[in-house]
Amino acid sequence: MTILDTESGDFGSAESGEGVEVSSEHTPLLFPSLKPTLNYKDLQGHIHYGTGENSKTYGDEGGRKAGHKPMRGLRRNCKKYLGILLGISASFLLSLTTLIARVLIEYHPFNEALWRFLGILLPSVPILFWSSVSNKESESVFSTIHPLCNREKLKTMLVIFVRAFCGCTAVILQFYALNYIEIGDVTVISFTTPVFVSILAYFFLGEKLGVVPVLIALITLIGIGIITRPPILSGSQEFDPLNLIGVALALGCMGFATFTYVALRWLKPVHYALVTFFYGLISVIECGICAVAIGVFQFPQTLEHWLLAFGLGALAFAGQSLFTLALKFEDAGPIALIRTCEVIFTFLWQIMFLGQLPDAFSIIGALLILLCVLVTTFRKLVMELPDESPMKTRLQFLLK
Repeated sequence: MTILDTESGDFGSAESGEGVEVSSEHTPLLFPSLKPTLNYKDLQGHIHYGTGENSKTYGDEGGRKAGHKPMRGLRRNCKKYLGILLGISASFLLSLTTLIARVLIEYHPFNEALWRFLGILLPSVPILFWSSVSNKESESVFSTIHPLCNREKLKTMLVIFVRAFCGCTAVILQFYALNYIEIGDVTVISFTTPVFVSILAYFFLGEKLGVVPVLIALITLIGIGIITRPPILSGSQEFDPLNLIGVALALGCMGFATFTYVALRWLKPVHYALVTFFYGLISVIECGICAVAIGVFQFPQTLEHWLLAFGLGALAFAGQSLFTLALKFEDAGPIALIRTCEVIFTFLWQIMFLGQLPDAFSIIGALLILLCVLVTTFRKLVMELPDESPMKTRLQFLLK
């Protein structure tokens, strides 16, 4: 028996003795032998035909499900690119924090870092509270560190402290370096962290170390050496001492940031809200004590500086949060690749707002370093492929 749906105009078929799907209020006229009955428990336009076991319910639900298919496809496509968009947005915001720190160069780096970490600490308090209250899992958010009398939990707390101390020190050294070299060079050198993480992970986490990571590290050091503008390349009589100090500070930033990433790998089982809270708390204490101890603590002097200080903290928190969200929608490998956009953004701000054009040494050094970072990230992606993947077989040389 052929049936015409009076609303959609589609044809269908049904065997005799079966119920008939109808979605129009006028369709019962086509089947006078069947009496519609209204289900008062579900007032959504559903109509029942037949009696007893043969009765069936028909109505708007099928239309709704059919109509939602394109919407589900649209949501799926949006989610596919949402992680990438969030990663680019995070890189954009974090590059602005470097620019603001350079604009506020008249303030000591301890003060700038203090304002930055206040922007991370203050929002992390309600986030930690909400995470602990709304946590539906059997284990508490604090279960990984409480009670501290447990040896493993005490060890976890010490690693959290190391992560916070190293992360804070890396930011302070980065802000110090801005007093000596351009923001583009500082950002490029600090972005060498992924290259050296695998080397430190070999010593501290027992991860495998191949020939390729060592070669990449050496090429990265060559790129950093070019940024130092050695006399053999620049034609000058000697190294620029200020440039050397700036590069050394940026390298120190990279070193502490590398320890931070290794610590974060170890802290994977710990709730992110807990790690963020202690990161902000310990960093604020460290910066505050250091600023007071050497007598450089001060508040912003003008309204413009107050706004910039507020923006420094707010953008830092927003950038970190967007990266956390990006990792929920996309794998770590693509996000690590996207984060290199921060280098591009920083060079743009250097040209647009500071009027500093990068020279050939900065460009060549940046290209070498970015190439190494991209190869390191791509190698990580290849490692995560299944063993039967043809691409993994073709790119086996990267895993040596």
